[in-house]
Amino acid sequence: MIDALRLIAWILASSFKSRARLGAEILILRHQLIILRRKAPPRPRLSILDRLIFVSLYRVRPSFVSAVTLVRPETVVRWH
Repeated sequence: MIDALRLIAWILASSFKSRARLGAEILILRHQLIILRRKAPPRPRLSILDRLIFVSLYRVRPSFVSAVTLVRPETVVRWH
């Protein structure tokens, strides 16, 4: 429940940030996800609340799906 409230607070706060700052924040968060994926088990388990948040975001704006697409580190290495 606390995570859901944090997400709502983050969404409200992000509307007041500049585009450059949001872009930098997204890059940092994606890098953190890559690091966590290296340490985490192969498939993360989502709680029911996580699923409800994703479904509600998708219903509000279907383009959110492209924002959650993650790239594997091996793919980035192949691109370079």
